[in-house]
Amino acid sequence: MRIGIDVSMTADSKTGLPSYTRSLVEAMARVDHENRYTLYPITWHSLPPNHRDAVMPRARNFRRAGGWRPRRWLEHEWHHGDRRRLLGPPPDVYFSPFHNAPDRWLPRLVCVWHDVSFRVHPEFSTEANRVYCEDQFDRSLRLAHRFVTVSHFSKAELVRAMGVSADRIDVVHEAADPICRRLPQAQLPARFQAQIGGAPFVLYVGSVEPRKNLATLVDAFADFQARTKHPARLAIAGGSGWKNSAVFEAVDRHGLRDKVHFLGFVTDDELVALYNTCALFCYPTLYEGFGLPVIEAMSCGAPVITSRVASLPEVGGEAVCYVDTPLDPKELSRALQRVLEDRALQQRLRDDGMARAATFSWDRAARETLAILQRVVADEELDPTDVRMGEDERGIDEGFYGVERPPEGSFRWMQRRGTLQLRARPQHAVLRVTAASPLPEDEVTLVVRVGGAVIGTGLLGHAPRTFTFELPARLPRTGLVTVELTVNHVLPPAMKGEDRRELGARIFAAGFRN
Repeated sequence: MRIGIDVSMTADSKTGLPSYTRSLVEAMARVDHENRYTLYPITWHSLPPNHRDAVMPRARNFRRAGGWRPRRWLEHEWHHGDRRRLLGPPPDVYFSPFHNAPDRWLPRLVCVWHDVSFRVHPEFSTEANRVYCEDQFDRSLRLAHRFVTVSHFSKAELVRAMGVSADRIDVVHEAADPICRRLPQAQLPARFQAQIGGAPFVLYVGSVEPRKNLATLVDAFADFQARTKHPARLAIAGGSGWKNSAVFEAVDRHGLRDKVHFLGFVTDDELVALYNTCALFCYPTLYEGFGLPVIEAMSCGAPVITSRVASLPEVGGEAVCYVDTPLDPKELSRALQRVLEDRALQQRLRDDGMARAATFSWDRAARETLAILQRVVADEELDPTDVRMGEDERGIDEGFYGVERPPEGSFRWMQRRGTLQLRARPQHAVLRVTAASPLPEDEVTLVVRVGGAVIGTGLLGHAPRTFTFELPARLPRTGLVTVELTVNHVLPPAMKGEDRRELGARIFAAGFRN
């Protein structure tokens, strides 16, 4: 089996989705030496400037799409050449882990969606990110054969908020990176000594953004300090996200600049050391698809306080201290005090946390993901027999533009030539095509080929018309066949205005019928 995986974002970051992808790919290299993997540091829609830094296991059955050619050559081919030639033939199954779906035909496509916070909590996102995620989810819904998500909570969210059928979704839990482990002799990283010194500290790891609820954490920490005069510090490790001014304002409002320390991005070794040396780890998030920092902290033996929301109870089990009302700083303050002042509770949380974290494994996640990919490739029922624009477009190959949704129904503009990959079955007798012309007069002729042979023509009108073409007896009725649609006319530039696309016809649907 030929497996393709988008790894383009792993070149830029080791957090969030890139961290998930890197860990999963490395685990697949450990557990699977039989299947052939093609990793895509460059994709049909993305050419990261530092693509050479993308994850690439040293395993004989793994290769890079595009090879190791000089950067200038790759950039020229990507911008001016044929990206299909650059990236090679499609794999048997393509695994897309970054909340997106490639806008091209692939024999099998599996998309990962960790959460749908962009839909459920749009206030936590920028408008640009929300629009991007909505567009990509719409594409995934139309093109993906299966969805993978990282918790049963997220599966329920995909069903409830996004309308995905539950039987189309698989759950594969994440795990902590193997480097996250208990280090009894760990010391605070040297570059943080001046900030934190020898004081006990509460640690948060993650981006600084509204969903993480850090303004409440600062308020709670201030209340805890005022009530107890405890010497603890608060260390926030992670990059600056968006809409985070309230966090810094809370620090200034409480006069905590000498007690709250923003560490920024940390290295892997620094992160493990921080987990091992913190007095406790606090993750007061409001919404998570999984909550990877919770597993990482437990793996390192840190006592954990987190919110009893979303996926966190599924991840933490009975091994963490929960806050039932995460937006209440008083409740969070009392939880901080309870753990920081109770040595026996700290030890219980350390022991239970390490035991709980050990039940999650990247190697198991890799095997479960591989089993999903194998089932998808083996299922011939997933091969498309028809394409309904805007609904189920898994047969589209090339020659089409994005979906448009006018009142008369979703369609795609086709260039002068468009192709589909559809499975003809023994019972199929005809091909039906619904199409329209960009011209107001009946001047455009549609020519239809199946398996390279012309099976008919039709005169297109400006309104959608459905044409039925009989299939020749000699047409193969097994496997995918190429359906080619061509027109004898392309809309002249004078009629397109500023639209630079080659507009040949509007295609609403095409498919085999009995």
